[in-house]
Amino acid sequence: MGNIKKKAVPLSIFYLKYLFFTLAGILAVVAGIFIIFEVMVVNNLVYPANYAQEQAKAAKEEIALAETFSSELIPSLCKYVLFDKYGNVKEGNLYRSGLPDAWEAVNNSLGGKQGSQGSLFGKQYYYTVVKCREGYCVMAYNLVPQYKQPLMRKYLLSPQNMLVVCAVSFILLVVVLVSVCFGRALKKKLTPLIYAAGKIQSQELGFTVMPSDIKEIGDVLNAIDNMRAALKESLESQWKSEQAQKEQILALAHDLKTPLTVVRGNAELLYDTGLTKEQEELAGYIGKSSLQMQDYVQKLLDITKYGYKLKLKEVPARSLLESITEQAEGLCAARNISFQKSFNCNVQYFMADKEELMRAFLNIFSNATEYTPEGSTIYFETYIEDNLIIFKTTDTGRGFSEEALKHAKKQFYMDDKSRNSKKHSGIGLYMADLVIKQHNGELVLGNSGRTGGAEVVVKIPYIS
Repeated sequence: MGNIKKKAVPLSIFYLKYLFFTLAGILAVVAGIFIIFEVMVVNNLVYPANYAQEQAKAAKEEIALAETFSSELIPSLCKYVLFDKYGNVKEGNLYRSGLPDAWEAVNNSLGGKQGSQGSLFGKQYYYTVVKCREGYCVMAYNLVPQYKQPLMRKYLLSPQNMLVVCAVSFILLVVVLVSVCFGRALKKKLTPLIYAAGKIQSQELGFTVMPSDIKEIGDVLNAIDNMRAALKESLESQWKSEQAQKEQILALAHDLKTPLTVVRGNAELLYDTGLTKEQEELAGYIGKSSLQMQDYVQKLLDITKYGYKLKLKEVPARSLLESITEQAEGLCAARNISFQKSFNCNVQYFMADKEELMRAFLNIFSNATEYTPEGSTIYFETYIEDNLIIFKTTDTGRGFSEEALKHAKKQFYMDDKSRNSKKHSGIGLYMADLVIKQHNGELVLGNSGRTGGAEVVVKIPYIS
C-alpha cells in the first residue's frame, strides 16, 4: 500500500480532463459547421443571406422602366405583389396575410422612409418598393441563406436551420462519446476498490491492495487496507478462541466418561442389594439416564470433531411424546418436583431425528428442574397452532432476567442474576436451540404470567 499515493492526482483534475475533451469537441463541431457552410457558399450550393436583397436591388431599376409589368422581372428568391395607386392588389404571389405589411411599406416609401420590414409566418420579411407604370411593386424577401436548387428550398430546412440541427446532433454525439469514455475510465480507476471489496466479502484477507493514481480512491484504498489487516487479525484471534473452546469441550466430554461409567456400574450393583420396588424404579432411572448421558458425551465429541448433522425420518408423534414425558418425569422425580402434562393434538408424524430431538427436550427439562424449587410443579403442554405443533414447558422458578431473554440461547451463557446456579455450563439451551433450528423449528424464551417462572416454547412443523 506504500505506492498507492504515487503520482496521484485529485479526482477533480481527472474530471476536468474529460470536461476539456467535451468543450474541445463542441468547438470542433462549431468550427466544422462554419467551414462546411463557407464551402457550400464558395461552391454556389447556397446563396449568402443578402443574396435576395441584392437581387431585389438589381431588379428595381428594370421594373421601374418596364413598359409593361411582368412577373418574370421578379427575382427567384423574392415574392411580390402589385398594387394600383389606390392600394388595390392587381397580381402577385405574396401571402394574403402579408399584404397589409406590403402596403405599409409602400406608404413608408412615399413618406421618405428607407427600407421596411414585417413578420410573416414567424419569419422576418424585408420589403423593397418600386414605383412602376401600373402602380407599386413590392418585393418581399428574407435575409437568410438559401439553397440554390428550388427543390431543396421547397423540401429541406433552410441552410441555417439545417446547420443548427446538425450542430446540435454532433454536439450531443460528442457529449455521449465523452461520457462513455469517462465512464469506462472511471470504472477502470475503481477496479482496485471493487477487487478489494470482493476479496473482503469472500473473507480472503491475504490479498495485496492494488494502487490507484486517483488521490481520493487511494485514500479509500488505504482505509480498506487498514480494515483488511484489522479484520484479518480479528478473525485469526476468533479462530484461535474457537479452537481453544473446542479443545475445552473435547476435554470436558472426555472427562465425563469416567464418572458416568462409575455411576452406571454402581446403579447396576444396587440391584443385588435387595431394593424395594420404588428403589428399583429409581435405580432404573439412574442406569437409563447414565446410558443416555454416555451417548450424548460421545455425540458431543463427534460434533466437536466432525460437525453437526441430523438424520431426519418419519417419527410417530405419540411415541415421541411418550419418550419426552418419560424423561421429564424421571428428572422431576429425582428432584421431588411434580410434573403435569396436557396433550391436545392429533398429529400423526414428525420429520425428525428422534434421538437429537429427545436430547433437546432433555436439556430444556434439565434447565427447568434445576431452577424449580423442590415440591413445586413443572407444566408441559402440547397443542396445534398455524400448522405447527407447540411444546410449552413452564416452571415455577424465578424466570429469566431481561438479559437472559436476549442471550440465554448463546453458547456458554450463564444468567447469574436470576438463575444463579453454578452447576451448569451454559450449553443446554444453546444445544436445544441448535437442534430445533435443524428441524426448521423455533425455540422461544419468555416468562409465564401464570407461574412467574420461565416459559420455553418449541415450535416445529408437522406432517398432517
